[in-house]
Amino acid sequence: MSDFIEPLGRPLSLHHEQEGEIARASENDHTSQVNQVSQLHGSDNTAIPTPVYSSGRTSPTRSDTVLELTPTTRSSESTTGEGQDSNSKGAKSGDLEEEDGWSYAAQLKRDRALLESRGLPAGRSLSLAYEHLSVRGVGGADDVIYAPNMGGIIAPWTNIAYKKKAAKLAAARRDVEEKGSGTTGGQEERGSDLVWNESMGTPGKKEPGLRKGQRYLLKDFSGLVRAGEMMLVVGRPGSGCTTFLKSLAGLNDGFDGVDGTVHYGTMNDSKSVKPFKSDVIFNSEEDLHDANLLVGRTLDFALRMNTPAPGARLPSEDGGEAMKAEDWKEKTKAELLKIFGLEHTADTKVGDQYTRGVSGGEKKRVSIAEVLTSRASIQMWDNATRGLDADTALRFTRVLRTLADIEQNTMVVSLYQAGNGIYSLFDKVTVIAEGRIIYYGPANEARGYFEEMGFVHPDGGNTADYLTSVTATNERKIRDDIEGPVPTSSAEFATAYQNSSIAKRMQQELAEYLQDPSRVEQTENTQAMIQAQKSKLAPKNRPEKVDFFTQVRAALIRDYQQRWGDQWTLWARQGTTLVQAFIIGSLFYQVSATTGGLFLRGGSIFLTLLFPSLISLSETTAAFSGRAVLAKHKGFSMYRPSAVVVAQTIGDLPIFFIQLVIFTLIVYFMVGLKTDVGLYFTFLLFTYMTTICTTAFFRFVGYSFGTFNNASKVSGLMFSILVTYAGYIIYTPSMHPWFSWIRWIDPVYYSFEALMSNELAGLTLACVQPQLAPYGQGYSGVSQGCAIAGAEPGATTLSGTAYLNEALRFHHSHVWRNFGIVVAVWVFFLALCMIQIERLPAAGSNRAVLLYKRGGGGKYIRAAKASEEKGESAGGEKQNGESTEQKVVGADTVFTWKNLDYTVHADGKQRKLLDNVFGYCKAGTLTALMGASGAGKTTLMDVLAARKTDGVISGEVLTNGKPLPVSFQRTTGYCEQVDVHLPQATVREALEFSALLRQPRSVPDKEKLAYVDVIVDLLELHDIEDAMIGNPGAGLGVEQRKRLTIGVELVSKPSLLFLDEPTSGLDGQSSYLIVTFLRKLAAAGQAVLCTIHQPSASLFDRFDQLLLLKQGGKMVYFGAIDDLQAYFSKHGLDIPNDVNPAERMIDIVSGDLSKGHDWAQVWRDSDECQARSKELEELKHGNHDSTEQSEDDKYEYAATTLTQLKLVTKRASIQLWRDTEYVMNKVMLHIGSALFNGFSFWMIGNAYADLQNRVFTIFQFIFVAPGVIAQTQPKFIANRDIFEAREKKAKLYSWQAFCFGEIVAEVPYLLVCALLYFAPWYPVVGFSFAPGTAGPVYLQMTFYEFLYTGIGQFVAAYAPNAVFAALVNPLLIGVMVTFCGVLVPYPQITAFWRYWLYYLNPFNYLIGGLVSRILWDVKVQCKQEEFGIFDPPDSQTCGQYMSTFLQESTGYINNPDATSGCEYCIYSQGNQYLKSLNLGNKVDGWRDIALTFLYVISSYALVFLLLKLRSKRSKTAA
Repeated sequence: MSDFIEPLGRPLSLHHEQEGEIARASENDHTSQVNQVSQLHGSDNTAIPTPVYSSGRTSPTRSDTVLELTPTTRSSESTTGEGQDSNSKGAKSGDLEEEDGWSYAAQLKRDRALLESRGLPAGRSLSLAYEHLSVRGVGGADDVIYAPNMGGIIAPWTNIAYKKKAAKLAAARRDVEEKGSGTTGGQEERGSDLVWNESMGTPGKKEPGLRKGQRYLLKDFSGLVRAGEMMLVVGRPGSGCTTFLKSLAGLNDGFDGVDGTVHYGTMNDSKSVKPFKSDVIFNSEEDLHDANLLVGRTLDFALRMNTPAPGARLPSEDGGEAMKAEDWKEKTKAELLKIFGLEHTADTKVGDQYTRGVSGGEKKRVSIAEVLTSRASIQMWDNATRGLDADTALRFTRVLRTLADIEQNTMVVSLYQAGNGIYSLFDKVTVIAEGRIIYYGPANEARGYFEEMGFVHPDGGNTADYLTSVTATNERKIRDDIEGPVPTSSAEFATAYQNSSIAKRMQQELAEYLQDPSRVEQTENTQAMIQAQKSKLAPKNRPEKVDFFTQVRAALIRDYQQRWGDQWTLWARQGTTLVQAFIIGSLFYQVSATTGGLFLRGGSIFLTLLFPSLISLSETTAAFSGRAVLAKHKGFSMYRPSAVVVAQTIGDLPIFFIQLVIFTLIVYFMVGLKTDVGLYFTFLLFTYMTTICTTAFFRFVGYSFGTFNNASKVSGLMFSILVTYAGYIIYTPSMHPWFSWIRWIDPVYYSFEALMSNELAGLTLACVQPQLAPYGQGYSGVSQGCAIAGAEPGATTLSGTAYLNEALRFHHSHVWRNFGIVVAVWVFFLALCMIQIERLPAAGSNRAVLLYKRGGGGKYIRAAKASEEKGESAGGEKQNGESTEQKVVGADTVFTWKNLDYTVHADGKQRKLLDNVFGYCKAGTLTALMGASGAGKTTLMDVLAARKTDGVISGEVLTNGKPLPVSFQRTTGYCEQVDVHLPQATVREALEFSALLRQPRSVPDKEKLAYVDVIVDLLELHDIEDAMIGNPGAGLGVEQRKRLTIGVELVSKPSLLFLDEPTSGLDGQSSYLIVTFLRKLAAAGQAVLCTIHQPSASLFDRFDQLLLLKQGGKMVYFGAIDDLQAYFSKHGLDIPNDVNPAERMIDIVSGDLSKGHDWAQVWRDSDECQARSKELEELKHGNHDSTEQSEDDKYEYAATTLTQLKLVTKRASIQLWRDTEYVMNKVMLHIGSALFNGFSFWMIGNAYADLQNRVFTIFQFIFVAPGVIAQTQPKFIANRDIFEAREKKAKLYSWQAFCFGEIVAEVPYLLVCALLYFAPWYPVVGFSFAPGTAGPVYLQMTFYEFLYTGIGQFVAAYAPNAVFAALVNPLLIGVMVTFCGVLVPYPQITAFWRYWLYYLNPFNYLIGGLVSRILWDVKVQCKQEEFGIFDPPDSQTCGQYMSTFLQESTGYINNPDATSGCEYCIYSQGNQYLKSLNLGNKVDGWRDIALTFLYVISSYALVFLLLKLRSKRSKTAA
């Protein structure tokens, strides 16, 4: 058995931590201690490095340490039972020894020895010191900010009154808090010195101190964490732990100001720190990864960005050459995967709540492993064990301990739940309460410090929980023999600490460290080593470790891996391009070399450039999909964000090339453009450059905005501008001077000019009717003219070059000039992209804020006033708790499952996730479901709760001995691990929504809402009941969201309650409160099944039964908690009384103490297994007739259909009312597009070209759709995901109600948007305001608002994600735009399409309903260049010569009395032009309006249909 050194009650394995001990010992004793170690381990010749010390004195936590040789012992706080079993060797050290004998500590030592064999320094280290650190912010826990809504925009003068009400609510919150309200955990007044007041004055620009409206988030923090030390940071949620870690890491952008100084060694300003910023790393508690990337590839990418230069890299053998970069990467990855048990997940997607991937615990381990690739000297970990089981959490902390001891890393770790086994691994602890330090010092002295104050440490309790509970008046216990007052407020605790001997000792330690000259050497050595590890070409003044080329290469590899992982999106782009190519090619098939084909040639080239650009519009959406991961990596200083843009661009090049070669080959040769190899490649080249240019532009738009709605508004408008001024919709001569300059910055214009010039230059076109006149019987072989710009008088042919110059003002000489300009514009847009992406904030630097609904909090204010009048706190805790307990409703239910198997198809093979699981959950009992991460806990919960839609389930699941009723899902509460809620709803609204829809329809609404008050009391949500839920970081905190998730289920009065990780992310007190609530529910007759990680001994003791699983979903134990000890003792493993059984049993089943047993087989062969099986059968039969099925159980949904429609629509309407950004962006896009369209076609005249301009200004209205759809779809998909992830499975309401609500909520805004487009556009273009014209046009425009919204929503209803939907839009809209009769007039549409697709196209009827009213009565007056000029026969006037022709054909003669130079205009009235658009009758306009309305109905019907096709029924056991 190994010997241990025991410094101050913290046993450390000498064999695995000798370096850590030596590193923290004084230099004077260094040699003797090494000798002592060597004598102990005579045969152990492991190289012992001699790191540079931060100080010549012993760490304060070890200052009185006596190195003493003892047998294996344990401290009173230990929880892992080393003394009980030799297999736990190293449990207190960081050493993690695997079954094959490999250990991380030994590997690190070996690596250090290898580095030394090359003459390289073995490691680097930096100490972390901070002096008088204060963080300033606006607002705080008590301040109230009302969220904006449309009411404040429509009536801004009302905001003044609401500001006053917000101040009253803030005051009420503070008053309640001062009285020690239970709603805030009994925390008292923070102290006036934390909030600015007028007496403080206003400091100068760079002076410390509060400014008006500010408050201290942290106040006067000073301390030191030496290299090789670990400091634990604990505090209640909202106390400032995360703020503290962010400020230490330098992530200060989210704060209003930071005072004081942070020292990394001797570096204490941003300029000196910048080149070494990657050596200081902050890891947030959120797991942010690309869901479609495999675990192994996620680590590959991180390692590529952290690969040391060859000169500083490990050799393969002693004294050998440096490893190859790939070998080093594979070695390090294998180690990280092994340490955290992720080897089996290397080829599995990381996944997220919507993409199947690894489990939540495994994802957390991936996050940890990714951070450890950095080998940073100073590491900040924010609640890094959230979601990990006890064994994995302990293993993680041991890894940090190993790195601290061997690599001399500095660790600052905040944890909400830290068992004593974890706590004992730390050197120091900082306890924060409401932004103040109430203890900072040695971890092993913290408990004694507070016990001396008189606070009682609960038996078997976690010390970390005890430290945070002392400020909670409703939780702490004070010794009876204490006389006099004890600290109550955080200010009093802080004052008591500042006057303590420990504080003075810590101050002295910090002062001595800052005066210690050895830290200069330590810093310089670390700086030199970091610079040596950077690659040769990496800038020395930047923090990235590899050069920009390597960053781009790594990002490019990841980019292709991401694309391959999201194959829906990958193939959608290719598929839509191919389909569109065939459509364009067939539509313009073999265009004729006549004036009749002239417009078609332009249309085919325009669409060739338009469609890829339309696909590029999806880049704005894509720019937001990976932004969180990008921000995280920027915080890690892993790479320059601009490297991602360059990598994406390079990645696009071959994909776009293949895609566009196929696209252009099909289009070019099907259309029948000039058969010339050179011209084809020019065609390909311009199409290719235009595509990558517009792609860069829309990426730039995406990266320029912080929110998607703002970006989509701008991208939609910009797309309209690019299209309008491309030279096709508005010919250059018709462009007005105030906007004509736009074409000079429009890459599509330059490409269109070049391609049209190539196609028409040198081409001679035969003039055909209707441009050729006269024609017909009697006019053959006589004088004719061609009525088209560029035609010579009396000519029957048209020079393509003349047409280019006259009609389009294009010049063939500009072709290669234009190519150079397009390339330059692309480079310019790419540079803008790189600049904008560099400006994106790093993760952790965004400002967090909690918003309340406008005018909310009135109930809380009244309650606070009432309680003040009665002289008591708002909602006294005990009385409230007692009354609540009496009101909580339970159901007498027995839930059983037997022979349960669950198999899924993954990676081409069947994988069993649950293996013959059985159990039961009785009314009145609290059952814990536990196991290591990835053991199948959540899977079992999903299967039992009938939440699975994939895979094969077999076995038996019964309620009261009967098959699950149709009402099972809605009568069962299921709190999922991920808190999924509608961001725009308030806490109370979410609770009321659930209560009204899930409680039986026989219960009156008044009673349902009264029960919501009971749950609000139970979960202490009074002060935030009117707070907006928001998103993580901009809304409720983790702990508040968790309580809301539980509340949403409790208000439904469930017969069964399933909870998946209800305490994940909560501190010990909050966890205990929640489990106590569950205990109350069980006492009221509720059956509760709950998965739980890292429970303390006291928390674990609150449960009645335990179902324990191991890897592969196999049972290890099921039975009473009280029998657990006896069961494992019977099989040779005791659980000591001072050990947390919850942690110990995970270690037994999956960790170091498994002893090679197959515990699943042991369980199957045990008497206990047989006994539980027998009990299960008895419960099934005993309860078969115990309950009668109620009338309400016969309904799948509790609420009637009408109630569902009403409530869901109301919620959707409130969401839009509060989502001011979404609504205003939609409004501004309409106004901006209307003004742009109107002034582009300012006061359209009556010339022949103006007929086309009238059509095109209407056609331009169509392009408001892409921008608005780009906003609508992500919102619809986000709401759909919430519905599918939680609400559908809980049977809150039907999919029909969801669709109905989403559709109806948009109606008022669509009506307003139609008006807001019509009003600025219609009069500006000069259209008639006659009622018969303006009225039908406005009606049709209104229908179009509904039509394109329905189209966008039905695409979103089936699309897997927003990016996929954004790629489908171009195909759908492109097809409808192409076949609407504008780009290709009806007679010229290929017969194949003309007789079916044309008539099925809703845009055909949309355009028909608009243009027929506007053009019908227009009197056409051709301009001089538009006349067809010819001479009549001798002795005839022009009128006489054309009289027969004009009787049968359209047009007029401008000079009927002339005898030469006849001026013929093709059309005399607009209705003649309409015939070419297949609108020959005046009634056709009304017909098309009616048909558009029918298409609106059908588009909304498709929303219902496609969501139904997407929906999968939940599966239950066969």
